Amino acid sequence: MKYLIHIILLISMSFSIDILSIQLPENVKSLSYNGYSIASKDNYAINPSSLSQSKDSCFEFSSNQWLFDVKGSYFGYIDKNLMLSSYYWEVDDIEFYEDTPSSSPLYTFGSKTYFLGLSQGFEFGYHHFGYSAKYSYMKLLEYENKGFVLDLGYRYDFSSFSSIAVLINNINTGFKDQDQLPQIATVGATQKIKNIPITLSFDAFFEYKESDYEHEKGSGLYQSILYDNHYFSFIASHCYYLESKERDFAFGVNFSWKDLGFSISTILKEETSVGNPIFYQLSYYF
Repeated sequence: MKYLIHIILLISMSFSIDILSIQLPENVKSLSYNGYSIASKDNYAINPSSLSQSKDSCFEFSSNQWLFDVKGSYFGYIDKNLMLSSYYWEVDDIEFYEDTPSSSPLYTFGSKTYFLGLSQGFEFGYHHFGYSAKYSYMKLLEYENKGFVLDLGYRYDFSSFSSIAVLINNINTGFKDQDQLPQIATVGATQKIKNIPITLSFDAFFEYKESDYEHEKGSGLYQSILYDNHYFSFIASHCYYLESKERDFAFGVNFSWKDLGFSISTILKEETSVGNPIFYQLSYYF
């Protein structure tokens, strides 16, 4: 049991396949937006209220490479204002050592965390509401964890050029260690520039995590610029964490041709030793 506890702590600290992986991006769009830009009208992967104005039906497939050796894949189906999704994160080469120092591990093993999601958006005039419900399941040797997470989103359109939004993330239940998962509140605004295919976004987010021993708080600021035309779009975003003073820069490119779309995105972490995530995605519209 002592070995098992050490393994679980190691996995949690590596931020890969435990309950905290709920916060990782699901697909290319959520990675390129760095998890924010919640007032964008097409950012359904982040704010489910964006689904309220969706007029397309499509399939999405994403291959995701996160930090270290953590990888996964994503599948999504969108039918107008309804989205079904499933994805997973896995790591295959976790090394297990004894308590005494050793140059080689006793053995290696792997594990996966699975997610199933349902999202829907609703439109009432200039008001847009949405929810995203996820079920997560993980198993690591003898350790098992599962539970539900709910996100609630709202967006108000001043016009076809300006919007504001509010998003609440990680209302959760059922997890053994649910106090590990911070609740996140985000407020954001988006402004599209007239006569130019450029959109600017600004967000502020606040995190709160409560356990039996401490209360943790965090906050940050986010900005992005999006260039979008019929065949090509490019986004660059910047996220600044006020407590740690760290910065992340994310970039995404999308190419569209007839009913197909191909996208790629990455994040440039300030801590370069952990590597840079990169996601690839193929979309088919019908």
